[in-house]
Order: sequence, then C-alpha cells, then structure tokens
Amino acid sequence: MLIFEYTEIYDYPASIVFSRLVDLKGRPSWIKGIMEARVTPEGPAQLGTKYFESGKYSGFKSEKNMIVTELVQDQLLTMETVPDEKQSFRESYRIELISDQSCRVHFSIQVDNVPKVAEFFMRQSMKKEQRQTAADLKALLKG
Repeated sequence: MLIFEYTEIYDYPASIVFSRLVDLKGRPSWIKGIMEARVTPEGPAQLGTKYFESGKYSGFKSEKNMIVTELVQDQLLTMETVPDEKQSFRESYRIELISDQSCRVHFSIQVDNVPKVAEFFMRQSMKKEQRQTAADLKALLKG
C-alpha cells in the first residue's frame, strides 16, 4: 500500500473550504488530470454519494468508482473505491480548525495494488501533484 500525505493551511473558514471539497462535480477545477466526473445523486457529497472519475495521473490513465464513506460537516470527507475495482483508492480530507478564519487541511491518498515498476514514479509525481492540488484549491477559493 502506498500512502501520500500533504498538509496546507487555508486562510478561509473551515465551512468555505469544506463546501469546495464536497462539491465533487467541481473537482476538475482544482485537481489536474480529471477529464470526467459524475456524481450520484447530484449536489454536495453526502454519506453514500457515488462518484465516478476518469483522468490521467502520474502519467497513468485511471478510471475509478468511489463512494463517500465518511462525512463530518466542516471536518472530514473520505471516499473509497467500490470493492470490485482492480485498484483500491482511499482519499481523505481532514480539516483542522485553527481559528474562525483559517484551517489546516490534511490531504491523504492511499493506493493498493500498484505495480512495483510504477511505485517509484508514482511517489515522485505525487510529491509535486499534492502540493499543486492544494495550491489550486487555494486559488479556487480566492476566485
């Protein structure tokens, strides 16, 4: 299992940051590589929301069906691939309150069944991509 973690501070209330995180349809605006995103049911994520995503990450094409497995308002969003996916992903976004106007977001991605040959490249790529994803989310919040 590979685990990628990154933490970023946002000078926005946790509720504002969380509202962007649960807008799954809007993920392509702050996660590079997503080419298609579908959400069922439409609207902000809730427990059990189904999410389909296709794109190209770390040089590899990817399609995944995920489901929201944990959701705590303004604090936590976790999505995991459905059991029959060939590659297992778990994405988690945990928000830690710093003040009324700032918060810290802990980004965590776990990936299982990665071919050994791809592990090195994935690690290198994710170091850059997680930092860029956090920056793109910050830019979206400004906009």
